Amino acid sequence: MKKIIITTGGTGGHIFPAEAIAKGLLDAGYDITFITDKRGANFRKLTQVPTKVVAASSVTGRSFFGKLKAFAVLCFGAFQSSWFMLLKRPDLVIGVGGYASLPAVLAAQFLKIPTVVHEQNAVLGRANRMLAPRVKMIATAFADTKMVPPGISTFLVGQPVRDAILQKANTPYPTDDKLFYLLVTGGSQGARFLSRSLPEAILKLPAEIRSQMVITQQARPEDVDDLQKLYQDGGFYAVTVQSFFDNMPELLAKSHLVIGRSGSSTLAELAIVGRPGIYVPLPTSADNHQFENARQFAESGAGWLVVEQDFDADNLAKRLQDLIENKEELKTAALASLALSHPDVAEKMVALVKPIIEGTNK
Repeated sequence: MKKIIITTGGTGGHIFPAEAIAKGLLDAGYDITFITDKRGANFRKLTQVPTKVVAASSVTGRSFFGKLKAFAVLCFGAFQSSWFMLLKRPDLVIGVGGYASLPAVLAAQFLKIPTVVHEQNAVLGRANRMLAPRVKMIATAFADTKMVPPGISTFLVGQPVRDAILQKANTPYPTDDKLFYLLVTGGSQGARFLSRSLPEAILKLPAEIRSQMVITQQARPEDVDDLQKLYQDGGFYAVTVQSFFDNMPELLAKSHLVIGRSGSSTLAELAIVGRPGIYVPLPTSADNHQFENARQFAESGAGWLVVEQDFDADNLAKRLQDLIENKEELKTAALASLALSHPDVAEKMVALVKPIIEGTNK
């Protein structure tokens, strides 16, 4: 049985795609092992996959001496990974982004073991840029990925999404003409802008439109009460504000329009279900990758890009009113969003790694 090591770490944003890829490769008959950091080990759910925890640390955003310390930690993690690989003898190592993938992929490249990296954003991440010159292939989530070094092959596979989202794949666009369901999402990063500036635009909508709106908005816990009060006198049909929703797949399927940040997982989920979006990129995202993610979706007709620095409540209110009064435009955008979906990421990853492992890739 061919052996594959999958490595990543840090947050669930990297761990979940890694586990989805691992499941697909397990189903295809490969022997899978994880290499991750301490944080990644805490996020893991795929318990049947053996896991090796190694040292890892981010270099970015640190002082000179902090960078030296982080470099030393990464070197130790690479030593740990090398020793493990000498014992395990994998046929391939797959990095799924983030600084925690560096030790294992660097170790594999030093040991002449074939490597592949998966990039979830439309801009190649810093860790993957460091690894890219010596990989066999870069698996991408976007058709056009920036900052890929010249001469490096890419293979479009998409971004893995949760099984609960896959179960809502290609849900027919809502035909309810009496109510308009608006879903506003926002994770821990930057949700405050959506909580404090977006309501200004929504409250500028005509009273007749507000009376037909069902607003469901995710906000930081400390913003929930203030946001609920802000909406309560707006004359909306219904408003629900919470810090977390455990029925997000159902909310996505029911929505006519989604407003939120443009992280790769958010966009991938919108595409799988087939819903249009107004994308507000997080301005502090590394290399402005959220802007590039949103730009590609907007240029494909799947939604509309709003730059936070250029936010204008009057313009957004007019855009919302036009969309609510012309659902055909929303339906067209929903189809464009669906066209960007990749429900078969696992199968594509299998198709990518098989010829590399067998030595038949060109």
